[in-house]
Amino acid sequence: MQNQHALMVEKLANIVTAIPFNRLLGLKLNHISAEHIELRFAMQQELIGNFLQGILHGGVISSVLDMAGGLAAMSGAIKKHPHHTEEELVEIVGKCSTIDLQINYLRPGRGELFSAKAWLIKQGKQLSFCRMELSNEENTLIAMGTATYLLKIKNSF
Repeated sequence: MQNQHALMVEKLANIVTAIPFNRLLGLKLNHISAEHIELRFAMQQELIGNFLQGILHGGVISSVLDMAGGLAAMSGAIKKHPHHTEEELVEIVGKCSTIDLQINYLRPGRGELFSAKAWLIKQGKQLSFCRMELSNEENTLIAMGTATYLLKIKNSF
């Protein structure tokens, strides 16, 4: 089952580049495990929200943090359910949805390189809770958030 878990996590990593919006943002997966996710992306002209100051759009920040949190929830679900088949795990992660997203914008999104990190806080039978942070290349914390994700898990005991 350990090999199946590693294979599923690898497939999960492919989700980042499979989603067209993620490609538009330039998201790259830097780290993935059952407890921690790290995504990176570079500043692009198209991601600017305040053109006078040249800072990231708030929607970009919330989208990236939501993606990182969702990946953390999905990766945690894969680890928590080693008895499920690959097809069942694909169905679980394929139906993962955000049911609550709270973002705190702490500083303007200035920088050239950004890192979004997410940690799984708690995973229940169908709900996962995650914490996320966005920092720039100087490790300045720009935004943080929490999110709740719904995972449709059958025969969960």
